[in-house]
Amino acid sequence: MSFLTWLKILFGAIGTFLAPFIKMFLNDIGKIVLNIAMEVVLALAASAMPGAEKQKAAFKLIFDKLKAQGITVATHVINAAIEAAVAKLKEKEG
Repeated sequence: MSFLTWLKILFGAIGTFLAPFIKMFLNDIGKIVLNIAMEVVLALAASAMPGAEKQKAAFKLIFDKLKAQGITVATHVINAAIEAAVAKLKEKEG
C-alpha cells in the first residue's frame, strides 16, 4: 500500500483534499523548496513588517533563491511552502 493510499484511507475526504499538497513536497525539488522556505520564514519572523508584507518578501526571497539554483516551481508551491514553514514555526513556539 502506497503512502498516498494510506493517507486517503486514514483521512477519507480530508486525505483526498490534502494529498496533492503532500505529494508536491515529497520529491527532491519539494524538499528544497521547503528547506528554503523555512530558512526565509525564520529570517523574517522577527521583522517588524506586517504579515502581508512578510509574505510578499518571503515569496520574493524564495523565488530568487530557487531561480539562482535553476529551479522553477509554480506560485502555489511557493505559497504552500511559506504556509507550511509558518505553521512549523508556530508549532515550535508553542
